[in-house]
Amino acid sequence: MLAEEFGYRVMPGAALDTPGVEEILRGRERPLLLGFALLAAEAVLLVVAAVTWGPGSAAVVALAIALLVTAAPVLLWRRARRLERAVVTTYGWQVWPCATESVRVIASEGRREGERRWGRQNRVVLLRPDGQAQCAFLPPGEGTRPDGEVWFAGDTRFGGMLAMPGGLPFRYVVRARPGGARGTPEEDRAARASGLMPRSWRPRG
Repeated sequence: MLAEEFGYRVMPGAALDTPGVEEILRGRERPLLLGFALLAAEAVLLVVAAVTWGPGSAAVVALAIALLVTAAPVLLWRRARRLERAVVTTYGWQVWPCATESVRVIASEGRREGERRWGRQNRVVLLRPDGQAQCAFLPPGEGTRPDGEVWFAGDTRFGGMLAMPGGLPFRYVVRARPGGARGTPEEDRAARASGLMPRSWRPRG
């Protein structure tokens, strides 16, 4: 683990063991119950419509479209929640020195230059012992601005969970471009188990 190589503190146990983390994850997972209940109701209506008016009827087509429209966000939300839980179950918190910087990003509102509008957005930069940047992510929560230290659970090549000191609030973060450094077999196993390592990823060199 890179944090250990740098001599940074690594908390014992999994990040999931931090008080409050499990409760927040359950709160984020709760809307899935409603989503799957809605999908089940739409599926029943679809079957009834197919039996009553035939599989090619306008009612069946409309219900099939509604089912797909409902399924897409529900499945995406489930995948996001599974990734969060996998990361905090696989990794413990690593304590990284950090700096917060404002970067220019394409935005829906802001100063127009040419055909684009530009705004500003904060990034939290995880720092190496020599003060150079290791990677950068969105802040761990809306309006948060870590001051000198941040907690991270994951693999800096790909992403993970970024939190304010103490473990709350936290945010699932990923790198725009995965790092290409080769990890140890243990690091690669953890990255695959947590879903952080893209299936198409290959180390450089």
